[in-house]
Amino acid sequence: MTSPGVFQHADSSSLRSCNGAQDARQNIVASLIILHLSGATKKGTEKQATSETQRSVQCGTWTKHADGGIFTSPNYPSKYPPDRECIYIIEAAPRQCIELYFDEKYSIEPSWECKFDHIEVRDGPFGFSPIIGRFCGQQNPPVIKSSGRFLWIKFFADGELESMGFSARYNFTPDPDFKDLGVLKPLPVCEFETGGPEGIVESVQITKEGKASASEAVDCKWYIRAPPRSKIYLRFLDYEMQNSNECKRNFVAVYDGSSAVEDLKAKFCSTVANDVMLRTGLGVIRMWADEGSRNSRFQMLFTSFQEQELN
Repeated sequence: MTSPGVFQHADSSSLRSCNGAQDARQNIVASLIILHLSGATKKGTEKQATSETQRSVQCGTWTKHADGGIFTSPNYPSKYPPDRECIYIIEAAPRQCIELYFDEKYSIEPSWECKFDHIEVRDGPFGFSPIIGRFCGQQNPPVIKSSGRFLWIKFFADGELESMGFSARYNFTPDPDFKDLGVLKPLPVCEFETGGPEGIVESVQITKEGKASASEAVDCKWYIRAPPRSKIYLRFLDYEMQNSNECKRNFVAVYDGSSAVEDLKAKFCSTVANDVMLRTGLGVIRMWADEGSRNSRFQMLFTSFQEQELN
């Protein structure tokens, strides 16, 4: 159990941190998604624990910073407003990890186990990624290091007792899993456009169309556009990852509606890839393979369809 105002921390042994020199931040392409979601809390004589099940229309921006960046709670350093939920997703480039620092000018409403206003940090891009910790009170959190390319940060404020909030900065360090492979060379531009009632997308297009040589690391995207009012069904005809179960080295991912991380539908890096049905008429297939994984391959059939309306 933790006392009021003290963060809850996950078992540190379950997370492997990245460490490295700060000068490795050069030439990094990183993305920070900042989504501000507001939801109402009930007010009355009894304070509600949270209103996290309530959601409003999301808003926010996607910004890129080659050398890291800064984000803050709303209105910082003035008091943050009530009834707020802000999601921050930090993405580093391949073979990079994230270091997150909170400024000492920090104040989040204290509560037992940080059940009311709080900051929650997870080791990955999603709200269900492994939790690193939940923080509140007057003491700023310690330095946080990711085990991979993503950190997911949520700031939640209920309807009462606002405080100063926080300012956080992040930068990038080399991923020690790749220390023997050295610095990743700049990736070639590798995108494909296709569409129609049906067709094939496959990894052999990368070399066949001259997007990259057979020895280069690739991060390729195929954009599939269905006819108007149609959706997309995807079926794998062939699939094999050279370094199976090593998602940092090779994977095939499917996005539904855009290539943004929040539209990730499925990600495959093991021995099996399943068929995928999309909700929209835009599918994005992404293949990542480092220099030692270029024998990874896939072939996929896409089919457009329209759902029949019930009379």
